[in-house]
Amino acid sequence: MDSHTWQNALTRIQVEYVEMPDLKLTLRQIRRLCDLPQDLCEMALAALVRTGFLWQTRDGAFLRRDLERRADAEQAAEGFRQAP
Repeated sequence: MDSHTWQNALTRIQVEYVEMPDLKLTLRQIRRLCDLPQDLCEMALAALVRTGFLWQTRDGAFLRRDLERRADAEQAAEGFRQAP
């Protein structure tokens, strides 16, 4: 896979989530919406979760991390790490 294909996949997924902030999709739905091959879609989603752009729910769906929730989650995690 070339870097152009990789970047296009990341951008395509991000655009969908930016345009529709409450979007909650499964891997299968994202693949269909963005017309991506399975392996490329899985890698792109993993990267977007790793960077904090997306959350993956317990049922496997993906949704966009909102900045306010992200700050709250980071603050809570920091408090948890500092607790005796």
